[in-house]
Amino acid sequence: MRFEVTYEGQAAIELEAVSDRAEQGIYPLPLLESPDGVELDARPTVAAVMADLSKGVPVPVVAARFHGGVARGTARACAQLAEQHGLDTVALSGGVFQNRLLLERTLPALAAAGLKALVPSLLPPGDGGISYGQAAVAAARLKSVMGEDGAS
Repeated sequence: MRFEVTYEGQAAIELEAVSDRAEQGIYPLPLLESPDGVELDARPTVAAVMADLSKGVPVPVVAARFHGGVARGTARACAQLAEQHGLDTVALSGGVFQNRLLLERTLPALAAAGLKALVPSLLPPGDGGISYGQAAVAAARLKSVMGEDGAS
């Protein structure tokens, strides 16, 4: 058991590493309506984790069930938002999707909901990809202001 992390992402990396890949259980992670759309309500997840740990369920099983719940909750949130906005494609990016187990469990859930998922392959899914996107937007805006030949 760890009570302190010493680098960014350490807890997530160790939770993925210890997960029982054969475990298919899923903790509840319901959606809540919010002014911004939907939110994932982690309270039932935490309660289920604590209940399992108090019953002596092995940590690798708990870790896998946690990943399953986050994957299913993510897919449900994406499906709801996609339906509300008339979309059929979602992008899975950010450091959280460097977690292979989470990605592997989210993709089939999205496919089952009829959604196409875009996953970074040529750029990193975290800050490097965000920086690239920001540079691309800045370049496009500059081009529109300066014109094709670079003159204003």
